[in-house]
Amino acid sequence: MAQATAQPGVARRSVAEIVVDRIWRFFCSVRAAVYEIAALGVLVLIGTLRGSSVPEWIARGLPFTQGLVDRWYSWDVFHSLTFILLLTLISVAIAICTINRFPGMWRTIAHPTVTTSQGFLRNADVNAEFGPGSTTDDTVAQVVTVLERRRYRVLTEKHGQSTHVYADRFRFAKLGTYPFHLALILILVGGIVGARYGFRENEFVIPEGESREVGHGTGVSIGLVDFRDTYRENGTPLEYRSNLVIYKDGEPVKDGEIIVNHPMSYRNMTIYQTSFGQAATLLIADSEGRTVYEGSVPLGIFQSRLNPDAPAGVLELPPLNAAIHVIGPDNDPANQPELDTLGLRSGEMFVQFRSADLAAGVMPPSAVVGQGETVNLEGLNITFVRERQYTLLQVANNPGMPIFWTAAFLLVGGLGVVFYFPHRRIRGIVDLGADGRARALFAPLAKRDWSGQRDFLRFTEAVGHALGTQPNVKQARYDQSEEELGDEDRSTSEKPRPPALIESTG
Repeated sequence: MAQATAQPGVARRSVAEIVVDRIWRFFCSVRAAVYEIAALGVLVLIGTLRGSSVPEWIARGLPFTQGLVDRWYSWDVFHSLTFILLLTLISVAIAICTINRFPGMWRTIAHPTVTTSQGFLRNADVNAEFGPGSTTDDTVAQVVTVLERRRYRVLTEKHGQSTHVYADRFRFAKLGTYPFHLALILILVGGIVGARYGFRENEFVIPEGESREVGHGTGVSIGLVDFRDTYRENGTPLEYRSNLVIYKDGEPVKDGEIIVNHPMSYRNMTIYQTSFGQAATLLIADSEGRTVYEGSVPLGIFQSRLNPDAPAGVLELPPLNAAIHVIGPDNDPANQPELDTLGLRSGEMFVQFRSADLAAGVMPPSAVVGQGETVNLEGLNITFVRERQYTLLQVANNPGMPIFWTAAFLLVGGLGVVFYFPHRRIRGIVDLGADGRARALFAPLAKRDWSGQRDFLRFTEAVGHALGTQPNVKQARYDQSEEELGDEDRSTSEKPRPPALIESTG
């Protein structure tokens, strides 16, 4: 029977090392990254369409999907645990991939390879040959001087009678990709923070002269000082604006006006003007004269079956386990007059007392009350004080905004470093020719980098001037005669472009 023998010098890895290695490889996998980004795109699409009528169209065309569509509308994708976990997964993957690339990138910055080959230099899109010169040492010294004047770092290695030259400038600009990657991570982290701790109130109603707490543990409340609206000749709203005051823990911290598309911001909170409407100010007292409620009830937020074409509102009274339903006059009596079953006149309100203790089938007590009048329903004295306007706002709070601003700064800064300080590299070999005199061949690492090639051509001019010789330059240009160009194109015909290679001297 054959027996397996362990090979000497091969250390067996522990289970922990194998697990860590596989996890590391998963986060560095391009295939996994594609799946993660595709999944994120699907979730963003689902969350975006949730706020549209597309799911309703799907249910209408395919009735069997109605249950799925209902769950779609009820699922808050951008605040769901699935969305947060996926953002976390992508953030970790970007961080690990960035860390994984750092050692190799640092080696190219701190310890680049100096040696090269004649074949590499001659096959480059652009190269320049100098010679013959005096000695290799003198030629290398002149080239190094030119490069250092142009703020290049120069490294040389001698191999027999040949000297290899490596020069680069703005080498640390390669690290500019790391602020960019950090910005991507911060954008995802900001999305996680916003999804977990942010909120959006789409129907935030404030009657004129009152204030309302935002809630969510913010300690912020918003007051409406006054509301102004202007109309066109046909009766449609032209503009409406709200004069707001923001309070923090009861103290005013900011005030100003907002109109549509011109919101107000406070810290991480943004307040948008959405709409407006009428409100009924009520004073409700019990049989002993104690005030149960004093404030305004917005009308038009709800619709009542008693009068479907008229604005309605609901006032919840939790201490009494009851609610007051308020219905105003029909805004447009000529439109489907059969729906106006109450026939309210201007200055009148219909109020109805609804209690959870009311027996089924029993009509809730109700009454019509005029402005300044009082009615008694189930022991409550309800006074209709006056009509006033309310503003409908949208309040959004995203605590991830400071993170997004930081990410934007890093993103722009990193891109600026990479594009405005590109890593320029030049390689070359200086050796002795058949005649015993020095010859030099240089080429830039600037494939498809036309600005890098222009910088190299300036370098060749300076070296040629220092050596007192004319370089033989090969560069990529369009091989196109001026007769084929118009006057407008002729001025740009000398710019380096791909793809044809031509030889030029001088």
